[in-house]
Amino acid sequence: EDQTVEVINITQKSNVEVYTALFWAPCKEAKALLQSRGIDFDTKMVTFSRKKVKEMATRTGGKTSVPQIFVDDQYFGGLAELISYFKEKK
Repeated sequence: EDQTVEVINITQKSNVEVYTALFWAPCKEAKALLQSRGIDFDTKMVTFSRKKVKEMATRTGGKTSVPQIFVDDQYFGGLAELISYFKEKK
């Protein structure tokens, strides 16, 4: 039985959302990486917002670390997934 996960491609047309926190280096790195590829994204700031943290945890299946990235409403992952995704895209 084929268990391949649908590969999520990030393009300049993708609707990208990044849950981030203030002053947190991994979030800055993720945003810089997206910007360096010319990819626009919506920032969802979880700092000072319990509601956003709850929303993020619900959408990620319980993850509360940031950044958490969604592409076209599908859960993509965090910074590590983003870095490895762009390494493979070279």
